[in-house]
Amino acid sequence: MTGESATLLSHTEEDVLRVLELLASEAPARSYDELVARARRSGDTPRAERLERARSLALEVSGLFERRSRREADLASLVDAARDLTRPGGLDATLRLITRRARLMMNTDLACTVLLDEDTGDAVVSTADGAVSALTVGYRVRGAALPAGAPGEQPAPFWTADHLGDDPPTPAAALDEVLQAESLHAVLGVPLRADDRHLGHLYVAARGIRHFTPEEVALMCSLADLAAVAIGTARHLEDVHTANTELEESGARVRASLSDALRANTVQDELVRLVLDGAGLDELLARAATELGGSLAVQGQGGERLAERGRTPRPDPGELARVRLDAAATGIACPLSNGTWVLPLSVRSEDVGCLLFHPEDATAAPGEQILLAYARTVCLLLVMQRSTAVEGQVRDELLADLTTWDGPPDRVVERAGRFAAELHRPYVVVVAHARTGAAELVESWATAYARRHRGMKTVQGDRLVLLLPGEDAVARAREVRAELAGATGAQVTAGSCGPTRGADGVHPAYREAVRCLEALTALGGAGRSAAAAELGFLGMLLAEENDVTGFVERTLGPLLDHDAERFGNLVETLQGWFMAAGSPTRAAELLYVHPNTVSRRLERITQLLGRDWQHPDRALELQLALRLRRARTSLDPEPAGPPSP
Repeated sequence: MTGESATLLSHTEEDVLRVLELLASEAPARSYDELVARARRSGDTPRAERLERARSLALEVSGLFERRSRREADLASLVDAARDLTRPGGLDATLRLITRRARLMMNTDLACTVLLDEDTGDAVVSTADGAVSALTVGYRVRGAALPAGAPGEQPAPFWTADHLGDDPPTPAAALDEVLQAESLHAVLGVPLRADDRHLGHLYVAARGIRHFTPEEVALMCSLADLAAVAIGTARHLEDVHTANTELEESGARVRASLSDALRANTVQDELVRLVLDGAGLDELLARAATELGGSLAVQGQGGERLAERGRTPRPDPGELARVRLDAAATGIACPLSNGTWVLPLSVRSEDVGCLLFHPEDATAAPGEQILLAYARTVCLLLVMQRSTAVEGQVRDELLADLTTWDGPPDRVVERAGRFAAELHRPYVVVVAHARTGAAELVESWATAYARRHRGMKTVQGDRLVLLLPGEDAVARAREVRAELAGATGAQVTAGSCGPTRGADGVHPAYREAVRCLEALTALGGAGRSAAAAELGFLGMLLAEENDVTGFVERTLGPLLDHDAERFGNLVETLQGWFMAAGSPTRAAELLYVHPNTVSRRLERITQLLGRDWQHPDRALELQLALRLRRARTSLDPEPAGPPSP
């Protein structure tokens, strides 16, 4: 090897080592240029050519490393983006993350997502990162202005270095207004696809002229694929969340409806008991107003107000008629323009009116189930009042007939009709007189009182006649006097008789109660009450009509019936006992019977009349009845026959 060859080899090794050092230190291109320039200045042309070749190879290797590093960075960015996109979040948050990642990865001035509206076919700018114009987000491109591809063709990426200077226009022309407002030149758009469905586009843009490389387009396509999956997932999660929310709301409504239904059932039971206890519309509406919070009114079929609680606005008749028809058709409450709710009141398809409810809080809907419960109860009450009014009129007419009946006794039961069964139970008759000119008030009170006690009433002149179930005539007379006096504020006098049974007993009991009332008045007992049993023979003596026959029958009736049925001599024995001053032995002598016979007959008399028949007051009434019977018998022109009262 010559010296020249050794020198050449030495320079070559040094050059290779220097190029490798520059390559290892990632030196810029000018360092290689300086190395080639020194070789040219030394005049060593072969060496300069070798260094030029080495420079080219080194720059290629450096570029390869740089591209590989860039791809690694891009992949890392994609991995980070994928990790971020897998985190749960709403659609808006996902779109904002996508645009921010796209802008940073592509190092552009602006990034935005444009999604298709499936309902209208329009494209809408959903999110934007780096926008300086208020026009960008929310910008809508009509479906007709979007570029149309061939049938079945999938959208492809498109890009331009200078959109504003392009001729002909690119697919981004649909966004011209936004691009001009943002002063954007370079535009890259890639489609967002999920399961062969086109969701929209992901755009990046720069305000200067820029040529996008195939690697950048590929990176954007990869990001778009991740974004499309994330968008689909976010939409699905939102759909699931919406469905869950709807289910929760539906469940809440069902629970509320069930709670309202249970409460309405409880309220319905309470209201029915309230009505059966005699409550009226006013009491019913008062409870409803307290429970529902508002004012209520019941309006009749002709528009008249039957009852009202609070101040319910007067509705327009025309509007009310229309809303009533709607409410009747749907079966639910319907609102008027003034905030009042209307519920129809009907019985077997018969319109009986409507219930108006005006809530205190106009924004709150009423408890429909409870409101319907009140409406049903109002219907029930209206029907009951209507049937009660008709039945009450029939009962009043029947009592008026029975108190004045003078026909054959066997016709009385026929006249009583379907009420005969009621009259077979024990009842008392009360006749009352109120010193007041308010006859309507007296009759109104009597109607309610008779209905409450399942009795009958009639008015004869200035006297009130009541037929009431029960056996205590004294207590009934006292109760009627007290309640009627409290209702009218007038002085009330009441006489009563009973108990008795049967339709044929009404007239005698009525006459006895009248005599009792007249006796009270004659004795100066106005404003008091008494029963016929309390007055005894005084009732007969002081009454305007002296009913001797009735007095004898009431006093000696059990003995007379016994003697008539068994051909006994109890009345004769009682008379003999009084004539003998209460001596059984002396009575036996007067009657020509054995003393033991008198004793047995007296025991039977005690069983029939009660143990107090020997009490002075009772004994006086018995003796008077015996004398009146004997006197009437002695004056009777008819032939003698079986003893009769």
